[in-house]
Amino acid sequence: MAKKETLFLWVLTLVSAILLSVPFIVPYTGLLMLVALVPLLQLEKILTEKSIKRGWIYYYSSFLIWNFITTFWIYNATPAGAVAAIVLNAFQMALIFAGFRWFKRKTKPALGYLFLTLGWLAWEHFYFDAEISWPWLVLGNGLATSIKDIQWFEFTGTLGGSLWILLSNITLFGLLNRTDRKEKRFRVAVALYAVLIIMPVIVSRYIYHTYKEEANPREFVVLQPNIDPYKDKFSGMTQQQQDEALLSVVDGAVTDSTALIVAPETFTDHLFENNPFGNETFRNLHAFLKQKGTGSILFGATSYYIYPGTVSDKPPTYTAKRYENSWYDYYNTAVMLDSTGKYGFYHKSKLVVLVEYLPYPQYLKFVQSLSIDLGGTSGSCGTQKERTVFENHDKSVKIGAAICYESIYGDYYREYVLNGANIMAIITNDGWWGNTPGYNQHLRYASLRAIETRRSIVRSANTGISALINQRGDIIRKTKWWERAYLRGELNLNNKITAFVKYGDVIGRVAYASMMLFIGLAILVALKISGRVKR
Repeated sequence: MAKKETLFLWVLTLVSAILLSVPFIVPYTGLLMLVALVPLLQLEKILTEKSIKRGWIYYYSSFLIWNFITTFWIYNATPAGAVAAIVLNAFQMALIFAGFRWFKRKTKPALGYLFLTLGWLAWEHFYFDAEISWPWLVLGNGLATSIKDIQWFEFTGTLGGSLWILLSNITLFGLLNRTDRKEKRFRVAVALYAVLIIMPVIVSRYIYHTYKEEANPREFVVLQPNIDPYKDKFSGMTQQQQDEALLSVVDGAVTDSTALIVAPETFTDHLFENNPFGNETFRNLHAFLKQKGTGSILFGATSYYIYPGTVSDKPPTYTAKRYENSWYDYYNTAVMLDSTGKYGFYHKSKLVVLVEYLPYPQYLKFVQSLSIDLGGTSGSCGTQKERTVFENHDKSVKIGAAICYESIYGDYYREYVLNGANIMAIITNDGWWGNTPGYNQHLRYASLRAIETRRSIVRSANTGISALINQRGDIIRKTKWWERAYLRGELNLNNKITAFVKYGDVIGRVAYASMMLFIGLAILVALKISGRVKR
């Protein structure tokens, strides 16, 4: 292959990677996703027509560059984890693309493009439920800063955005490669493509400008103590000093109208659920609430539960650990506490691989040494089956508390609303990644959850960006990065259920089911090819 051709292929590789990356980093550029795969599809066309060997190097490189540009910041928390996430996530994307190329060559081009669409959506849907899961770069997430154009996510969820992106790229690629540009049918095809692009935007803009929240306001206070997770959180400052820092922020923040105070993930450690008042932070916060005569606080803790009763050789749960004559579990927990001493717990159940749990332990024990200690929650934390919804002191606020990584999973997140949440909280600690695009991406994904569920969000981040987000996904107030601060503001409650909340990820489930047909077709084609070879 000539040097010019090789250079052109690498240009296509790089352009597609950049177009895929920009929407995840630069605000208001989400619609670039609608053309980002076109260079990659053109690359595949050249590879096929010219029978270029080892073509996978190009498209794998494109996915690798995209993953690196957008998620390099994982390196600040775990170099090994960053390499694994970037390399393996890109590899899975390349496998889907390789499957598309195989179907395109062995059957018909139309079936190849159908596989690319449904296969990619099926993979994204599977990724949301897989034990090893990293759905950060779901295609629809690239639209997170273009919220005025994606209000219809309340019907489809984020995979509706992925479907729109895939259809747009494939259709545009087809138009650019057609030879009948002077004929009427080409003009019709262009018109249909314009409808595919423009109509969702028009519909979304109409929904955005006509959506009216029911006036049902409550005042919330969001705390951002800004305690350095590397230098202070788990070594430099005592818990008493951290409590004083938090109370110094909240003291001037609450009013007689404050319905709920929200503090960040894992604010305190060693909270024993069997006796929470034995925890100093728990007692300090309860005393503060009683003194102020104000309602309730939601905060994060690393908690432990000691199982009562006769000790058995069989652990009571999959994650339980033995300590002397007892079994116990520990959790990344959201704690609700009010001035009367009433409390409740929710245990984070979408856990970070190698940080909070070891996946497939029966097969992957050898990677236990790679577990990442991010301050008291390394190893395998316990989980729970149901999404807990808390009530504040006057029972007007019914709030679900998504802990950090859980806010990435739309189909999972909607379960809080199904269980009665009329508003949502996200408590997190985004300081592990440093001043990189990571914490901004995490913040923007919260807007997707607000649109999908039409629930306002109270977001408390220890060292990221805390925010108040309305039901349209607008960030109406936010803190700065790396500052000790609080936010106080009103958000409306909502009891209505969106189509996405009611039915879930229908697009993903349909795509996932369709893979059985493609597997069957692949077997038939392989058998047919094998029969020809034998003859």
